Amino acid sequence: MRCAAAQEDAQSSGSSPASALITQKGWALHLYLIALFEAQTRSAPGTESRNTRPLYTTGEQRGWADLLPAVTATTNQTAGMRRQLTRALSQLAHHNLVELTGQPGLPNRYVGFRLRNEAGMAHHAWRPGYWTPGRYTIPAADDSELPDPLRPPAAKDGQVEALLLPASFYLQGWVHVLSAAEILTYLMLRDLETRYPESSKRGVFITEPNRLKWYGIRRDVYESHRQLAAYGLIELLPDPHRRTDGSILRRPGGGVYLQPLRFRTLPQGLEQSAIRTVITAIGSTW
Repeated sequence: MRCAAAQEDAQSSGSSPASALITQKGWALHLYLIALFEAQTRSAPGTESRNTRPLYTTGEQRGWADLLPAVTATTNQTAGMRRQLTRALSQLAHHNLVELTGQPGLPNRYVGFRLRNEAGMAHHAWRPGYWTPGRYTIPAADDSELPDPLRPPAAKDGQVEALLLPASFYLQGWVHVLSAAEILTYLMLRDLETRYPESSKRGVFITEPNRLKWYGIRRDVYESHRQLAAYGLIELLPDPHRRTDGSILRRPGGGVYLQPLRFRTLPQGLEQSAIRTVITAIGSTW
């Protein structure tokens, strides 16, 4: 799948629109990723997805509110979940990740919302050979035949434009259990592995300037790699100058620079039940 973590907005400062959702309350990033997965399960590659799912469960179909990972402490849980859903959709619309079909103030404002592409482009944009209104289309496994001028420079060396993410990320509940910071950090590492398949064999890394420019991931968000490693989703490769948690043990001398952290994602980790794995990991730290 292509994902927001891998895209730049050509009309903004350049970082991923997903990074803007890290500081927001609610479940906007989770909802967007769930909506991408839902669209890919029922539409063919190259087609524009059409949202026919109701906001709330009817007698025949589950609604979007039931797909959210949100929990609410309000007495009226149904009303609380509805507020979570509309807040998430409002945030996504603000960042041009969904298109709302209804007018502000009307009760049907959020019904039939449309997915927009992961770059969060506000207007029409030129792609090689055609113009696109910025709506989301289902990616093929390999989109490299249509280079995207809106991607960061690193995409020139990658083999594919689509980020490949195992379905178990969804089916085992990871999209519901991980925090937004953990999800964005994980997707960044998967994106680097997808772009640089040869380099990924030795572990992928990213320098701080590129991490901020390409993905908009601050240091505090990046530190969530510790939780991802504890859950068995990624592996921090050993470095003689660092401790096992990645902190600096000593700096190399002789004019040699300390190397960035190197990571490898562990696909088998996603096959575990997310909620059981996270509860066990948290319990072991008490």
